[in-house]
Amino acid sequence: MVESWYPESDEAVVFTIPLDASDAVVATNEALLSAEERDRADRFVLPELRRRFVVCRGCLRQLLGSATERAASDIRFRYERWGKPQLVSDVIPALHFNVSHSSDWALIALSRSPVGIDLEVPTGRVQYRSIVSQVLSPSEQAGWDALPASEREAAIMRLWVCKEALLKAMGLGIAEGLRQVSFPMPIPLDSAFRPTAIDAGLQLHIDDDGSCHTNAWIDVDAWSIRMLDVLPRACAAITVSRRVERISRRDFPF
Repeated sequence: MVESWYPESDEAVVFTIPLDASDAVVATNEALLSAEERDRADRFVLPELRRRFVVCRGCLRQLLGSATERAASDIRFRYERWGKPQLVSDVIPALHFNVSHSSDWALIALSRSPVGIDLEVPTGRVQYRSIVSQVLSPSEQAGWDALPASEREAAIMRLWVCKEALLKAMGLGIAEGLRQVSFPMPIPLDSAFRPTAIDAGLQLHIDDDGSCHTNAWIDVDAWSIRMLDVLPRACAAITVSRRVERISRRDFPF
């Protein structure tokens, strides 16, 4: 059981999790999963992908269970319109979370307000410059054109994780807006920053329960983005509510 804790109102906590875990860790985590999660795990063709899913989902359950003082196996999820999972809980204030995994690593972010996180570990299989047309917004093009060629691969990778983290915080998938959100080019590395623009059309895709509480999400001032130095060579970013001022880092306590 991981240490009991709960994020402060101005804090987001990021856990770094190695997914190449021992057989014992895999077995422990698998025992925590729901029947639906085990079915999902069994659909992976490659054994290593199955193991990564089991470890990541089990660790998520342990963190949420500890924070809400419930058994990890009793944690229940609901899914928003575009597939983002939410914790089913009567704990007040609500606990928000987001997960990203790449290669043998995962990041789990937790906060009292909406949060999105993205991690990319370069493997050589993706040439990030090849996806420029899918990522750049019109307003980012000038900054991109001004970059030296030697900096463009890293620049587009950073831009990718920032956009993914923002869209995930909003409850959207990448199909709903990579080119509809814009950031400063190049991405600031050492300080928090905001989007430079969010297309108002994205409001049509944001899941709302009728309370209109998401109306402000297309305001660039609603969000704060930071690059995370979590792993050598990796690229990661987190998006949090503007009222979150602290990002705490922890390794998952296996």
